[in-house]
Amino acid sequence: MLLALAAPVLTSCSDKDSEDKSRITYYAVLELNGDANMTTPVGAPFTDPGCKATMGGEDVSDQIQVTGSVNSNVVGFYPLGYTVVNADGFPASTSRMVAVVDPNNFASAYYGESQYGSRHYYNAPIGIHDNGDGTYTIDDILGGFYCYGRYPSYLGVLDFFLDAVIKLNADNSIDLVSYGNWYWGDDVPTFLDGNYDPATGVVSLNMDFGAPFTVRLTK
Repeated sequence: MLLALAAPVLTSCSDKDSEDKSRITYYAVLELNGDANMTTPVGAPFTDPGCKATMGGEDVSDQIQVTGSVNSNVVGFYPLGYTVVNADGFPASTSRMVAVVDPNNFASAYYGESQYGSRHYYNAPIGIHDNGDGTYTIDDILGGFYCYGRYPSYLGVLDFFLDAVIKLNADNSIDLVSYGNWYWGDDVPTFLDGNYDPATGVVSLNMDFGAPFTVRLTK
């Protein structure tokens, strides 16, 4: 009898909680037009290729809300977000990163690729900045290995970036001037050598951290 009496109460509560919701909820499916990581040269117009969205088999691309913008006159990284909210208020989203690069300058925005042992990561946003004294500062000489690769959930919480001051020589070889502060203190890799290829805009860095540690930066 107790179960019989309780049943209408439970059913009533369930109906009341869901009375403002549709019985079937369709989530939007978003698909980027173009790549998730894009580059554009500084000073050139940038056109966002956008995104396609479908929901319940119907094209709802006109419902996409875009956040972020790209200033193609300033070198740097610009995230763009795409979101569609369904009739029940549930969002679906995706994003892309746009790098505004300087193809004619060592100081630029780059996408970092890093490898250490069996771990291999790609597309970390890395900047090289001109210090105005013949040296340059790199955001993370490890190419984003720890901050974007191994421990992305700690981004903005713990400092896994190993910034460094480097020097570009006349023959396009790269020397390390100094390391900056790092989460693990003085436990830093040994810098071996580096090179910049002006024709391709590729930076190659070789270090030793108990095993070969390689970084490749591309525009």
